[in-house]
Amino acid sequence: MASSSAAARPVVEFCALPAQRVAALVGQAAARAIEAHGAFSIAIAGGSLVKMLGGMAEMPGVQWDKWHVAWVDERCVPHSDPESNYGGAVEAWLSKVAIPASQVYAIDESLCGASGASEVSTRAAEEYERRLRAVPETSLPRGAEGMPAFDLLLLGFGPDGHICSLFPGHPLLADESGRWVLPISDSPKPPSQRITLSLPAVNAAAQVILVGTGAGKQEVVRDAFTPGCDLPCVRALGASPDVRPPIWVLDEAAAALLPAAQEDAPFERKDIN
Repeated sequence: MASSSAAARPVVEFCALPAQRVAALVGQAAARAIEAHGAFSIAIAGGSLVKMLGGMAEMPGVQWDKWHVAWVDERCVPHSDPESNYGGAVEAWLSKVAIPASQVYAIDESLCGASGASEVSTRAAEEYERRLRAVPETSLPRGAEGMPAFDLLLLGFGPDGHICSLFPGHPLLADESGRWVLPISDSPKPPSQRITLSLPAVNAAAQVILVGTGAGKQEVVRDAFTPGCDLPCVRALGASPDVRPPIWVLDEAAAALLPAAQEDAPFERKDIN
């Protein structure tokens, strides 16, 4: 597995109940951030991850009014479209909690029209970045080179190892423009028009959590912890991996091809029952 230093050894949690573990880790990150600077900024992926967050709705003591929620990527579709990450989050989670609407940063669906593909994603990415940059630094701190230092990124990863809408071999992985949000109009996974956090923005976050469940993730998880792997999921380290390394939350099926933990293993194993 690639890493920025020998100290950047990720934590791999083997979880019997990954949804409960994700809810607990997010709750801990929120409490830590609110204590430190009075707010909690999180950027999330779509799919099953938001259903895991839905399990937090009944957790006591969550200060929802201090949360700021963005997306690590989004499809350029209306909010009502089944492909919308925002729409899925509303149904599974946001409708159940009291986060102020002004602190939930959805893609501007009015920009997701029928014009040319590159124009749609470019305009949507520019508008989304403008809105994130307008969030006060007390709520969304800035990191190295002015990047957004989200308190937490909650990432899924595909069977091909992609995170956000950063796909293996895609030129966006090499972007050094300083932009927070990038357009993509040729996504290998439909829909083709999307916006995504840049890799430097991913690696400005205070904490990164990657979540994988099911047998369909076995091979990519095995590959991720193979020496020399350079998949996008491996490159999501966060701002200070030597202090707060990335955490991989895996169920038994996803972790089935990983070797037993050893002193020289490329990860620190934790068994969470």
